[in-house]
Amino acid sequence: MPRNSRHRRKLTTRTKISALVLSFATLAMGSAAWAGDSQPSTGVVLDSLSLSTASNGSMTATAKVHSDRTIRVQALTVAVRSANGSHFDFPGATAPTLGAWQTTFTSGSRTFPAGTYKAFAAYKYNNTWHNLSPVKTFTSGSTVTPTPSPTASASASPSPSSSPSPSSTPTASASPTPSPSQTTSTSGAAPLGIAGSWRQVFGDEFNGTSLDGSKWNPNWLGCPTCTTKPVNSAELGAYAPSQVSVSGGSLHLKAEKQQTTASDGKTYAYRSGLVESNGKAQFTYGAFEARIYTPAASPGVIANWPAFWTDGQNWPEDGEMDVMEGLGGGKACYHFHSPSGGPGGCAPGDFTGWHTYGAEWKPGVVTYYYDGKQVGQITTGITSSPMYLILNNGVSTEHGGPIATPADMMTDYVRVWQH
Repeated sequence: MPRNSRHRRKLTTRTKISALVLSFATLAMGSAAWAGDSQPSTGVVLDSLSLSTASNGSMTATAKVHSDRTIRVQALTVAVRSANGSHFDFPGATAPTLGAWQTTFTSGSRTFPAGTYKAFAAYKYNNTWHNLSPVKTFTSGSTVTPTPSPTASASASPSPSSSPSPSSTPTASASPTPSPSQTTSTSGAAPLGIAGSWRQVFGDEFNGTSLDGSKWNPNWLGCPTCTTKPVNSAELGAYAPSQVSVSGGSLHLKAEKQQTTASDGKTYAYRSGLVESNGKAQFTYGAFEARIYTPAASPGVIANWPAFWTDGQNWPEDGEMDVMEGLGGGKACYHFHSPSGGPGGCAPGDFTGWHTYGAEWKPGVVTYYYDGKQVGQITTGITSSPMYLILNNGVSTEHGGPIATPADMMTDYVRVWQH
């Protein structure tokens, strides 16, 4: 088997090997649990903050800043608060050196539920978040029209979360607040970048306050309350239902360093979260998509071993489709495992933070899409047996990126379409 393969225990007691990975980013904080209380200025000045709207209603933000002295900030981003104080922050962040020159930050794109919002630039320096004014106020509805805030004083800047994330070290916050994209309809929406006529056959937007037990099991093929052993023998953490939660519009799978005894009687140095739909939802062919936040061990390097994948009942005969897993020292990678092998590859670029991962599975071919752009295609060894869905936040020194705990892998939504 390939070097990045991993063993998985199936209900049939078969052992399997397959590559799985977790990504986490300390800088690309799409859901900004940005900042604790707003702190006094350190000389950083917001020159301008602009919001732009695409034809599909998604928005991006651009902040231009300078500083009256040269400083290296830990993160620079654009945060958003709704009228009731909920977080709907733009995805992405950067860690630039600021000075008398102008530095420009452009966020990733996202959409907003109907309502009124305040947007503001924020930066982290010496482990403290600072909010910048002026603040932009905009309204989202059938159209999104940014307008300047009637007040642009620093006091008008909303205060970010009291649980700052990320920290200055490559350790993801244990409880960052998500920044989900919540406006795409659960019914009738099409997969990002994948052409064709589709009907949605499965979806979870994670808008409730607990995991939907009709769709998911909160561990690896165990009883509902069991702490189960790892999926792969190279993992260092057990999977506990306590590490799975739903809040703020996202699924949270939290990895932390905590000795934990699993149902196999062994004690593991870490515990983490996993959900799978075995026995509740499985599919043959279609488009599979999830919007996922992966913290980073360092800029551009996915931490830990997070993954979004599907699996059949008998491995490898039934196949395994890895839509995204953090492999190769922190890259976002895709594979398809079968008796023929496990071909695949890794996408170039920074896939820490919030990104959308998709795959179109057809007879004889699987095509992979990251943020709506094709990154790879596999045409050998493609199986045709039903597969169920899995999301997990693994910890391993052998696979994936550098370990960073506590760390929260967040998922905004999971959707499956078929023709």
